[in-house]
Parts: sequence; C-alpha cells; structure tokens
Amino acid sequence: MMGKKRTAAWEGIAQRLGAGFTPKGSNVFATFPFQLFNAGSSRKMKNHLQWESEGVTVHLADYQYTVHSYTGRNRTSKTFRQTVCILEKEGLNLPRTYLRRQMALFDWVGNKFGAQDINFEEDPEFSKSFVLKGDEVHTPQIVGPDLRGHLLQNKKAFKTIEMNGNALMMNFGKRRNPEEYADLVALAMPVYYMADNQGSAW
Repeated sequence: MMGKKRTAAWEGIAQRLGAGFTPKGSNVFATFPFQLFNAGSSRKMKNHLQWESEGVTVHLADYQYTVHSYTGRNRTSKTFRQTVCILEKEGLNLPRTYLRRQMALFDWVGNKFGAQDINFEEDPEFSKSFVLKGDEVHTPQIVGPDLRGHLLQNKKAFKTIEMNGNALMMNFGKRRNPEEYADLVALAMPVYYMADNQGSAW
C-alpha cells in the first residue's frame, strides 16, 4: 500500500510537469556509466520521471540495489534505497568525477594507506568535508570556489555526486518525498551549471 501510494504521488507530479513516467522496470540507469549503478545486485529503478528543462534532460527516480555478505555460515543481505536526480545534455563533456561526504575513521585509514583524494589547499573546510576522486587535472578545474561553496552549504542534503561525459547524478542517500521534487532538482541544477562553467556561478 505504501508503494502504491508513493507511485501515485510521483505520477501526479509527472502529470503536473508534463513528464514521461515509468512506474516500474525503467532501465535508463543502465545507459549511464556511474559507480552507483554497478553496485550490488537486483538493481531496480522505479517511479522514473523524465522531462526537458532549459535544454537539459532531467531524470528523477527511485533506485535500489541489494548487497549480499557472508559471515561464517550465515548469509545476510541489505537493500539500499535512494532517490536520484540525473541531468544530461548533449555536448557536455565532464571528466569522470566522484564526490561523497567524508567518513572520519574510514577515510583516515584510507589516507594512511595512500587512497586517492583530491584536496584543495586553499579550501581546507571543503577538503575535510568531502572525498573527491577523478581526473587530477580536469576535476579540480570544474570543482571551483562557487561550486565548493554550494556543496558545503548543502552537504547534509545529498550522499554522492557523480559526473561523466554528458551527465551528472546527485544521489540523495535515501528515498525522498515526492513533494520535495522541486527542491531536489533545484539542488542538482546549480551543480550542473557550475560544473559546465568551470566551477563558477552562472
């Protein structure tokens, strides 16, 4: 019942926006080379909305996958469910980039063993808050001061951001309420504009 109610709410928003709507079985995620879409198994995209805005194709959807683990004789599994926003535009050429919030102990250990993390000497607060991976030349160029400021200001509102070629994805880390759709897109759009403008506000 909860799932049907959620789908009905997303469908109502799709009608309001004039967006295409696929309630279940959307496989559009398979066309994007993002790390999230290679994680786990039983990958599913539901409640997929797609529309055009200012020359950008916007995808907003629920996405889930399952991770299995084995401990001795026991097998456990956990399903991760999140809402994602993907923005794509023909001709966009973003370097492969992955950003997530820092996890204090895990990342401290990783740094001790030389794990890759692009830092900004001029912006220690950003470098302390996020792990940034990607092309060591081109990724820092698109993650400029204005974009870093936007991400710091909203760091609790998302889990990861991925960029690659003509697309960018913001993963909100959990399922968000359909009524929040405008806020979710408004959070992702500045990231796209600033990344396309070498990290500066438009």
